[in-house]
Amino acid sequence: MVAPSNDPQALARRMRRLEVLLFGFLIASGDEADEEHLWHDLRHLLRRQRDEGPFFDSPHLEYFVERLIETRRRSTPESMGRRIQELETEVQRLSSQLQSLQIDSHTIFSVQSLGLDTAKVKTTRFLPVRAYIEKTPPGAIEAVAAAVEQLLSAYGFTVADEFPPIKGSWFKKWFAKSKDALSHPEVTERLEKIERAVELRTLEKPQSDVDEKKAAAIARVIEALNGTPTAAIQAGSVLVVKVTTAAGPMIQARTLTQDEITQLENNQLLLQNPAEVLGRLSEACLQNRMTSALKSSDDISTKPALRHDRGHGG
Repeated sequence: MVAPSNDPQALARRMRRLEVLLFGFLIASGDEADEEHLWHDLRHLLRRQRDEGPFFDSPHLEYFVERLIETRRRSTPESMGRRIQELETEVQRLSSQLQSLQIDSHTIFSVQSLGLDTAKVKTTRFLPVRAYIEKTPPGAIEAVAAAVEQLLSAYGFTVADEFPPIKGSWFKKWFAKSKDALSHPEVTERLEKIERAVELRTLEKPQSDVDEKKAAAIARVIEALNGTPTAAIQAGSVLVVKVTTAAGPMIQARTLTQDEITQLENNQLLLQNPAEVLGRLSEACLQNRMTSALKSSDDISTKPALRHDRGHGG
């Protein structure tokens, strides 16, 4: 709202506010985080000073100006140089990542074009990785994300891509790839080892066949889940589920069948119901098998009739 022209004092206050706003624009560092905080402070300052005393005598204005000066002080040529260097490093990292993904994808396409059995040929293997936790107390998200990445690394995988999480309850997606070229059976074997290691850990049984690095990774995943009553983590064909019942928390790991993996890929939101996900997958697969069996039965029952009709007509 424009100050009325017949009120010089109101007009002067408006101009002073505009001067401060312009000053903020001129002195801003260009750093997104800094600017967000400064805008918050400026809005707070102008709201407080709407009906209070002399604007330039306000301690809130003094604090705001100090913040601006500190922000400007950090925007030295040295700091800008560091930011440029960070950007160049990030561009190089992304370029290297793109080149690696191109090689991996072209290798897979070549194997398919040659008609080779993709399960037997050793190539870089990719896994979908997903994590859902119902509650997100402070530090829980960071702990689960770090634990998942450590677990992947311990079993010979690394994060190839990750996507922004869905907030509220927390749902996060990654794609992991194997550090070495592997056949499909070798991938399956590694994932089954994760399942067994989780089971042994939750049962507090000795893990003689699990080295220290892998045992530490499993322990970190379980520890990261302490802050949430229900959770689900999928790494390829392995599903780790945590639920809390009247008897206490329970963690279960299971290697999914091909049918269950297909169901989960087609309906990823099932992970957001950890208490029922395993049962829902089993039900969906059973329903599919029954439908297929009925269809096969119908096909078989109609074939003799068709042959009989043709013979009778001849």
